[in-house]
Amino acid sequence: MIKSWKPQELSISYHQFTVFQKDSAPPVMDWTDEAIEKGFAAADGAISFEAQRNTKAFILLRLNSSETVNSYEKKVTVPFQVTENGIEIESIMSKRLSFDLPKGDYQLTCWTVPAEMSDLHADTYIIDAVSV
Repeated sequence: MIKSWKPQELSISYHQFTVFQKDSAPPVMDWTDEAIEKGFAAADGAISFEAQRNTKAFILLRLNSSETVNSYEKKVTVPFQVTENGIEIESIMSKRLSFDLPKGDYQLTCWTVPAEMSDLHADTYIIDAVSV
């Protein structure tokens, strides 16, 4: 299955946003020096990705996409398991975005695309979920 969801706006705060299981509470992440260096923190079935700025940004989720990202500032790839159907994404003090990503095991790649490189003219985080 290949799918791309339309970009959704998210207000980034505390330089992070979290991907977690649908209908659950995101865990509190421990941003160790190692996590900061890697650009992500993980806990309890969730992943927090580092965000470059505290600003309004777009989140674009793609499933098994073959599209490339030509201009980006940072790329982080992590394993992730969706235990039920769906994930949610939020930043501290932001609304929650919901995506119907099917249950399964994935490699999530988060591409950080700054506003000046983005077709959306805002910081954009492209999350590619590839089935494994």
